[in-house]
Amino acid sequence: MTQARATPQLPSAPAPQPMGLAALRRQIALLEKLPQAGMGDPARPRALSWGLGAIDLHLPGGGLALGALHEFAGEGVDLEEASLAAAALARLIGRRLRHDLNSSVLWVGRQRDLYARALPQAGLDPDRLLHLEVRRNADALWALEEALRCRSLSAVVGEVAALDLTQSRRLQLAAEKSGVPALIIRRGGRAAELRALAHQPSAALTRWRIGPAPSVGVAAPPHPILPGPPCWRVELWRCRGGRPATWLIEEHEDGWREAAFPQPVPAPLADRLLAPPEHPADIRQKRASG
Repeated sequence: MTQARATPQLPSAPAPQPMGLAALRRQIALLEKLPQAGMGDPARPRALSWGLGAIDLHLPGGGLALGALHEFAGEGVDLEEASLAAAALARLIGRRLRHDLNSSVLWVGRQRDLYARALPQAGLDPDRLLHLEVRRNADALWALEEALRCRSLSAVVGEVAALDLTQSRRLQLAAEKSGVPALIIRRGGRAAELRALAHQPSAALTRWRIGPAPSVGVAAPPHPILPGPPCWRVELWRCRGGRPATWLIEEHEDGWREAAFPQPVPAPLADRLLAPPEHPADIRQKRASG
């Protein structure tokens, strides 16, 4: 009589664990193509940092996403030239090059007004900058799209006048494939078109306006109040996955810092004593006695 062998029972598969909050954020970031914090090489930055906690913490991923399109424009008297936007990009790229020691940056411009001697003041080494001058807006867009295919570049900057939704999508897709950030400066167009940038559709991940702001005076007795450090108004008017915001920043030796007040505060208001709030019972007693 043969003895029946018992069929071995395979161990049951463990029950699926609920997805954690960090894993859920990563999955949402993959779907929305936003920067994922905490992934990859921890020593390699995942975004272009402003060096200001107020701005970096407000943005998804702690800064400007690398493989994405970002658009910058001037404001006020700097609307057509966008010189402050160019200075801001030079400083952002300079911070990026400190980590990418063997890479360069391509700057596509349509005018010969990029002053190389001023770049080191913004932290950008001119020896690591490739400047390409083109005549037409279409040539600038073509050069930007071709340059974004080169993964060895740290960033690609382009001065562009007209940029429609289709063209911005092509730049955004090229940046996503290579991981190289595409930084666009809107200049060279008509003043009316530049003022209407906020109403023009774009595939850019973030859109910025940077303009001058009144600097805070510095008291230097016995002299009158002297002009303070240059003050900028940085406005984020569109951010995919984030909220618009505005900051007032000023320059100092190590970069930027938040400006305390855009205007000098009058002495009676600045030096007044802060009295503790009155108790409701004391208020009722004063009303009854009055």
